[in-house]
Amino acid sequence: MAKLLSYYRLCPLIDTKNLLGISNDCEKGVVLVTLGRNLVIKYKLSDQKQITSWRTRDKLTSQVLYDKEQNKYVAVFNKTFIRLWTDDDENLDKVKKIKFNQQIYNIIMHNEKAVIVFIDGSLYPLSEALENRKTLQTEKIIDDEHIHDILYTSVDTKLYFGFLVKKNNINIFYWCIYTGDIRNIYHKVTVQREQLSLTGYGLHVDRDQVNLLSVWNDGRMYSQILKQDDKDINEPGQLFTVIENISTTNLVKIVDIDDNYIAIYGADPNEEGAILLIYNTQFKVNQSKQTHKLYTNDSKIWRIDNNILLPVGQNLVVVPFCLESEQLAALVGSHKPVSSKPDADVVFVCEFEEARWEDNQNSVNTKERNLSKKLKNKVQEYFKQGLPEGLIVEYILPDILAEQSINLLGESLDFFTDIPEKYLAKILNFILSCDMKKFPSTPEKLLPNLANELLPWSRINLLDRILIREYSDVLLIPYMRCDLDLEQALKLLTYLNYMLSEEGHDLQNLDSLETEKCITGWMSVLIDSNYQKFILSKDRNIENVLIRCKETVMDHLDVLDELKQISPALCQFHQEMQGKNNNAGFSNNLYTVEQLNLY
Repeated sequence: MAKLLSYYRLCPLIDTKNLLGISNDCEKGVVLVTLGRNLVIKYKLSDQKQITSWRTRDKLTSQVLYDKEQNKYVAVFNKTFIRLWTDDDENLDKVKKIKFNQQIYNIIMHNEKAVIVFIDGSLYPLSEALENRKTLQTEKIIDDEHIHDILYTSVDTKLYFGFLVKKNNINIFYWCIYTGDIRNIYHKVTVQREQLSLTGYGLHVDRDQVNLLSVWNDGRMYSQILKQDDKDINEPGQLFTVIENISTTNLVKIVDIDDNYIAIYGADPNEEGAILLIYNTQFKVNQSKQTHKLYTNDSKIWRIDNNILLPVGQNLVVVPFCLESEQLAALVGSHKPVSSKPDADVVFVCEFEEARWEDNQNSVNTKERNLSKKLKNKVQEYFKQGLPEGLIVEYILPDILAEQSINLLGESLDFFTDIPEKYLAKILNFILSCDMKKFPSTPEKLLPNLANELLPWSRINLLDRILIREYSDVLLIPYMRCDLDLEQALKLLTYLNYMLSEEGHDLQNLDSLETEKCITGWMSVLIDSNYQKFILSKDRNIENVLIRCKETVMDHLDVLDELKQISPALCQFHQEMQGKNNNAGFSNNLYTVEQLNLY
């Protein structure tokens, strides 16, 4: 289990845009904060005290790192030269400049040794570059393109390094496995989805396997495995998860924590502040969540040991986190040991029901055969991954609704039993707003006095299949409020009122009483979720439909009152038919005979 702890303020920021980076110092628990183009400060995390600082007139163009091989601090200045210094050096301007013929993009750490990244994408160890700087010939990976950002992570002795290039609105990720050799074989991944924008990316190491994660503005995160023997790849990979707790229309930051966890930072979906969460990549769930008051698009995020550092407003904050081994127990329920002595009022029931597996297997196979080949292959692949139905629906339904495929939607409604409330509302939105011509031509059933905008019969058939679904009104109401506009809500309310009238029909596999109960529940959810819209609209059509709903409900209440009045008589007749009141000594008081003397 992973948990975010209470955060604390480390230091004020000059400008979040000029915050070049944060790195480890030689001393554990101490960090180097490159606050701006001319200022570096060393802080101790435990007490947030400043240990030392350096200023320079030359502009820093990389974060300051501590190279244990040189036992010195190192940084890039003006993209053209490097300085190495120690704690004893107070004035950086007096430290010797080590100039290079090629421009330097950045400097990174690999196994506690510094590696120079040149602007053309080539890599060289710092020690080797210093020895051969006058004769150094870099290997040009890119010519006309400019590096947008770099990603790197260490796996044992290997350094997985890559950089993102944007060319003609296309995102291209060049990457290699650096082992210290001069020549590195670069591979290319085209990170692109049609008509969608890339809003976040990062590397995640899962059991010595490195994955390129990409986040898109539709909320989906994809994962592409980086294999050395792969040729150029022209897709972002497989769907990894769907992000809901963070707004993906803004930039999203990803930091790898360990094999089973990543940290994700972005804007609140309500656009009121920021959210930092730890995501469990093994079970595909959010493990821990923390909110912050402010979010800016140029925010950065770093991980130092068991701390996440990020700018919040004009301050740099530290968010400690802890990792525990009891992962599955935290997801399933309490991991505390169960007492062997049950309470006195606990009774163990050992009844069981014998199952016939062959019959169940046949029904499942029949169910799968009803799926079209296009949908069946996707569903089987997700089931092989062990995903639950609710998560599979989140992966499949958005594409079906985007394609406006009525047939695939019908197959999905027949196949899946666990459809989240969020997608019940989205499906209703689609059915009620879809053009009549999109629906397949089917034999029309006689539906007297049904509004024309609800036709054809295939639309009614889909609506009926949604209405018989189980749902939680607490979860459904917010989605009904957001996803249904006034016109769609009016259509649905008209149909629900029609179903309660004499012309209405029973829903599939439900009798009349169960149908009325189901329709009444949906009507309550619809009115509760759109109450404010109905009141403020002052539309005459809405008023008429609400009046008809009221009259229908009042008619049903009148019938119930009449049933209450004759209920005792019906009970008595029932008992008489069963012979329960034929015993001597019991009097029948259903009526009395009295003699009245009028004169």
